[in-house]
Amino acid sequence: MGKLYLIHNNKNGQAWGMDLMVAVTIFTFALLSFYLYSLNTPAGIEETIESLSYDGRGITNNLLSEGSPENWDENNVLEIGILRDGKINDTKLENFYNWVNSPGGYDETKRVFNTNFDYYFFLDENMTINSVEIDGVGKPGVTRDNAMNNAANLIKISRVTVYQNKPMGAKLYIWG
Repeated sequence: MGKLYLIHNNKNGQAWGMDLMVAVTIFTFALLSFYLYSLNTPAGIEETIESLSYDGRGITNNLLSEGSPENWDENNVLEIGILRDGKINDTKLENFYNWVNSPGGYDETKRVFNTNFDYYFFLDENMTINSVEIDGVGKPGVTRDNAMNNAANLIKISRVTVYQNKPMGAKLYIWG
């Protein structure tokens, strides 16, 4: 009997093995990227909403206080507050409004409020500053009606206060 020799070519198997390794690597990278993206996206939004809520409550608490010092102005302010004896004080409200609308004033108020977010404060009814009705106080160019157009994430904080001897809803929009 004759000998039978089998010739075995290993090159096809090696190429298939290399293709499989590349495919598994790409698949693993895609799966890992999707997993990390899906885990981080909701957490990022949750953290932003939490930060907005925290800063909004802080701004509202400061505004609806007497401030510090009690007769603050933009040169000595530690906390911006617009109340006196539990009611909105016209002089403090006017100081706040004028400061926000002065050059660089809005950014300075954000620094005093210790926030990087934009804000807009208003009441259920328009406020009166120097015999002129105003919609609210905050980011220049923003009103209660267009604030939502400027915001990706917007939080609304509502409180009750007294303005011109009437109970009044006070609202703060904060967004970032």
